[in-house]
Amino acid sequence: MHRRLLAIVCALVASLIVALSVPLVRATAEHTIQTSFTGRVQDTAWFADMAATALETGRTSRLEAAATRYNALYDSHVAIVDADREIVVAPHPIDLEEPPIRSALLQALADRPPEQPTVVWPWDNRPFIHADAIKRDGHILGAVLILSPTDRARSEVADYLTFVILASLTALAIVLIAVAAPVVRWVLRPVHELDRATHEVAQGQLKTHVSDRAGAPELRRLANSFNAMADSMHASQEQQKAFVAQASHQLRNPLTALRLRVENMEDYVNDPQGLHELHSAVEETDRFGEILDGLLRMARAEASEAERTPVDVSAVVTYRADAWRAAFDAQGIPLTTRIPDNINALSLPDCLDQALDTLLDNALKFGDGSPVDVSVTRTPAPCENGTASRSRSQQTEDEDGVIEVTVRDRGSGLTSDELSRAGGRFWRSTRHQNIPGTGLGLALTRLLVEAGGGELHLAPTHPHGLTATVRLPAAPHPATNN
Repeated sequence: MHRRLLAIVCALVASLIVALSVPLVRATAEHTIQTSFTGRVQDTAWFADMAATALETGRTSRLEAAATRYNALYDSHVAIVDADREIVVAPHPIDLEEPPIRSALLQALADRPPEQPTVVWPWDNRPFIHADAIKRDGHILGAVLILSPTDRARSEVADYLTFVILASLTALAIVLIAVAAPVVRWVLRPVHELDRATHEVAQGQLKTHVSDRAGAPELRRLANSFNAMADSMHASQEQQKAFVAQASHQLRNPLTALRLRVENMEDYVNDPQGLHELHSAVEETDRFGEILDGLLRMARAEASEAERTPVDVSAVVTYRADAWRAAFDAQGIPLTTRIPDNINALSLPDCLDQALDTLLDNALKFGDGSPVDVSVTRTPAPCENGTASRSRSQQTEDEDGVIEVTVRDRGSGLTSDELSRAGGRFWRSTRHQNIPGTGLGLALTRLLVEAGGGELHLAPTHPHGLTATVRLPAAPHPATNN
């Protein structure tokens, strides 16, 4: 819209400049040709007086000398003809039958005033033709014809036209830079604010508001509607979060009491099949408790409004890998790490810790006992078309790039269909239904990572396995004083 408005303003200003410049240039051209016409009228009158005596006496030598000098001085051809249009004096040959010359001579011999010349433009190289009658005592003795080149007049008009064009372009540039661009920015400022706020709401910042006191009345009404919509969405989301948190919390106590009652029934059940069912019921209550815990953690994560802070990725990944190493060693699974020093990223507090715990736990449970590799790399920021799930704010991160924390196993991995669904709430692969879990780990990890401006990406490991990558914006380098 900014470019379109500038184009419209540019077209309007250019039209105004053309509307003012064309009459000015035309008036200047007319003045130039009028000056030339006045000079030629005086010259033909002078030749007519001299030619009248020459035609009466028959002595034309002086007239011919004057015509020759005039031609040398002004590069103009002079011809004196009698009443029958026979040439009397003509230092240079002139074709009197050319339509413009013939018409001018006939008008002069008819004692009619010459026509006003038309405007001579730089691209029109036709000569200036002027004829005047030679009269004595009211009788027409002949006519004086002058053919003058229009080079000088056309040069003056061309110079003035060039000046007007350059001045117009300069004025157009000044108007666009000094007036049009600031005015367009001022007009579109409320639209840009709405655009920015819309992207923030799309990223989950539902408390975003825009000013409803700037811009046109239509934009102010739109701003009011936007603020009302954002407030409504925020209130609805808060109610949902509060319901999930309260429901999860309120279900905790009855669930604990139910588990105790089920355990206390063990002393009254003597049938082995009944004991098996009793133990299964206790396991189900434990699983139900894990789901409630996951829901509580997710509700708290969604309600969190913490800001991103620099995180020492190297230290966090090293610490969590060391903490999980004992669990991997207990099952005989190799855990290798490649962690450069002094790698920092922007993230929510404890986000990377929880993400690594989930990814390492999944690699331990679902990696089929294959080796697990944890690595940290810094890569340039991906372009806008690089990943479909990147948000607008992620696409405009600073030039420090992206930090990638990767957990890679070589187990059976996930199919392409499973990869597209992995990370959804309560989703688990049908092949992993017998492995303990709630299906909320990856969903909670994705929520925390994206809330901190990052991205969780799952991809197959070749030839087999799963690669889980947490991408976080790199922390900007601290400013240094030279």
